[in-house]
Amino acid sequence: MDRFASVFFVASAALYVQGVLAANAYINQVGFRPADSKEFALVGGNGDVEIVNTSGQTALKVTPKAASFWDASGQNVQLVDFSELKAPGTYSIKVGGNVLRSDLVVKEEPFKDVFKAAAKWFYYQRASMALESSYAGQWSRAAGHTNATVELHNSAGSGTVNSTKGWYDAGDYGRYIVNSGITTYTLLSLYEHFPEYFKTLKWNIPADNGLPDLLAEIKWNLDWMLTMQASDGAVYHKLTSLGFPGDVMPAQDNSKLYVIGKSAEAAFDFAGVMAVASRVYKPFDANYAGKCLEAAKKAYSWGSNNMNVHFAANPSDVSTGAYEGDNATDEKLFAGTELAIATGDGSYKQSGTTEYISYWGDVAGLATYEKATHPTVFGGDANEAKQKILGTADNFVARSQKGFGVVMAKDDFVWGSNAVASNQGVWLLHAYYLTGEEKYYTAALKVLDYLLGKNPLDMSFVTGYGAKSPMHPHHRPSTSDGVTAPIPGMLVGGPQPGGEDIGSAAEWKCADYRTGQAATAYTDQQCSYATNEVAINWNAPLAYLAGALEALNAGHAPEFAANGVARNSGTQVSSSSEAPSSSSSAVVSSSGSVGPNSSSSQWTLSIRKNSGSVNLRMTESPTRFRLEDYRLYVERNGKRYGAKGNRLR
Repeated sequence: MDRFASVFFVASAALYVQGVLAANAYINQVGFRPADSKEFALVGGNGDVEIVNTSGQTALKVTPKAASFWDASGQNVQLVDFSELKAPGTYSIKVGGNVLRSDLVVKEEPFKDVFKAAAKWFYYQRASMALESSYAGQWSRAAGHTNATVELHNSAGSGTVNSTKGWYDAGDYGRYIVNSGITTYTLLSLYEHFPEYFKTLKWNIPADNGLPDLLAEIKWNLDWMLTMQASDGAVYHKLTSLGFPGDVMPAQDNSKLYVIGKSAEAAFDFAGVMAVASRVYKPFDANYAGKCLEAAKKAYSWGSNNMNVHFAANPSDVSTGAYEGDNATDEKLFAGTELAIATGDGSYKQSGTTEYISYWGDVAGLATYEKATHPTVFGGDANEAKQKILGTADNFVARSQKGFGVVMAKDDFVWGSNAVASNQGVWLLHAYYLTGEEKYYTAALKVLDYLLGKNPLDMSFVTGYGAKSPMHPHHRPSTSDGVTAPIPGMLVGGPQPGGEDIGSAAEWKCADYRTGQAATAYTDQQCSYATNEVAINWNAPLAYLAGALEALNAGHAPEFAANGVARNSGTQVSSSSEAPSSSSSAVVSSSGSVGPNSSSSQWTLSIRKNSGSVNLRMTESPTRFRLEDYRLYVERNGKRYGAKGNRLR
């Protein structure tokens, strides 16, 4: 009997002997928004669930849904929908009179701090600068990798280049163009979709000439990427030492750095990102935006003429991350799509869409997003892209109705499974933008619930957030800085049964943590680079998901979005005379009759929120009343939100 099985057996036997109900509730440990759909997972329960407030009163009693089997964890799970619980507060969950947990939180803006931490983590990953305590707090550190002159590895030519800045890729100190590509795109698209929200949102990082914090952070990496382009337009693949460093802080890593390799994949990833950057930064710095666009064009041209130049494997003397590839067609599709949008030049357009979410090795999904959201540019391809997004999203929604109520399937538990989940959430949000259908929004919420604790490990996978979160990530700065707590806001890779770090090199050797189930094959140990490392391309979709959900609920929506997508924390405008019984809402109602003889009737406008209401008398007595004849708006922090469809926008 292995160690996991024996511990499970002893614990189960103890519960049986003591006669205690062997039930567990798995929740999003950070919080649920009052107006959102809300659910948790129950394993081993029997009977109704009581949700009890801090005064000991039952706030809600719920009958769980029928159990369903989740093959990723090998468990029968009941989903408990407690959406009717609206009042902010902290609650306990009781089954059969037993308290299963007392950390169920309902609050406004539940993901705002998670977003800020996930975004700020990129600051902690900055190369070539010291992190001052005024920004970094207890995780301040000296600058690392400050030497601007970097030698070209023989795989990249000869000579030197000047290259500083950028983000360390993961738990090590390499910098890689291919992985920076999808990472930087994801963060740029978040800003491009919600510019008004992110113009003013701050999280204490150094200022950069008045740029919003999100754009200031992204620019640190864009500046590095620009240094990785050769004069002929080619883009170098990576900047690393020949091997991974030891468990040291950045300033103590004295390994010689090299610029290594060139590839069409790097060139096209670079081109796509720079094309997006040219659009996003133009209102702030037209010269910088122009520089990005010219760099994108040169990289695209070089890549198109060198489609057979790949980084298929590391050179024999190099053992850092390869991010290898042997087919650059998806990267070219991504780059051409972005350049077509940025320039209006139809020659960049290419046919092709996909039903699969993207990762660093296949970015066709990014092109699919852009085609679906730019129908005037891409015509028929836009509709094809939309249909593929919706088809995949419908499958995700169906998955989220059973098991742990998450989108992930058993086969999704690969290396970096938490990034798979995050990108599924981003995909679902695009389906929501395009249609306004609530089912997509709700399924995206469930992705974040999973990442923040509603999973069979009963843990939040984001450092520093939740009752139980990783303490020993495979991240050199967090394990060599002398600070007990890891840097907050990091999404660890997550469960996957590959076990690549079991019995490997002595320095990182892990004991066998596999359980026989994909969704529980995880260990919170520094040695586990296969389940507990962090990476920029994993944090970016987490930041997008949390940030977009907060932006939507603050009343914002992408320009291309369907009517009614912006949510204003669930506040809606309806032509119904009845206020919904279980959600915060604004309702337009009238008293008196409507018709040719109604000129003397008394009309009122009622704004109802929960159980309260405010009646506003109109100054006229119309002979006919139509909602579209009147402009209804609210103001918040100086910004006016008007009625759009049946919601405030």
